[in-house]
Amino acid sequence: MNLKIGLTNSTAVQIGYQTYGRQSEKELDSDSKTINDGHGDLTLRIKQNLIGNDGGNFALALLPYVKFPISGYEDSRLEGGLIVPMQYKLPGEWNLGFQVEIDRLKDQDQQSMHTEFLQTLTISHSIIKGLDGIAETYYTYDFKEHQFSNYINASLQLDVAKDFKLDAGLNIGIQHTAAKHYFIGASYRL
Repeated sequence: MNLKIGLTNSTAVQIGYQTYGRQSEKELDSDSKTINDGHGDLTLRIKQNLIGNDGGNFALALLPYVKFPISGYEDSRLEGGLIVPMQYKLPGEWNLGFQVEIDRLKDQDQQSMHTEFLQTLTISHSIIKGLDGIAETYYTYDFKEHQFSNYINASLQLDVAKDFKLDAGLNIGIQHTAAKHYFIGASYRL
């Protein structure tokens, strides 16, 4: 769930909460499997549009965030970062997105923290009226482990009614150690 509240024409507060999640981890060496499920953490973000707020062919924003560990999972920690999203409107109703992000995150299997850089490149276009297709590639770099992880994503967004959308997609890690995610979601604009 992501609740977004506009404070001004160019500033919004976002409150994100994972209402339910299921995580399955499999050890490649031993084939042992661990499954966790339940509600997630609470994320507070503030988005400040700097360029292209509701107009023009280019948009740029700053989006700092903090994730508060309320899930009860033993590995949940206070995390945060800064996201800088950009979008270009291209001819023929194509959109090109680009994002850079720097995060302070909990290590996967330990209580220590690491810094991670993320960069994305996204292209989207209408497939038919009311249905958009989105393709994305991104990578992360863990400064502590000096490790790159590369991903490809694909998703569909369907306009069900005015101000109501459904979306579904997949996120596939290219390296065998990178995570794979599948998602479905809905968004409603008040």
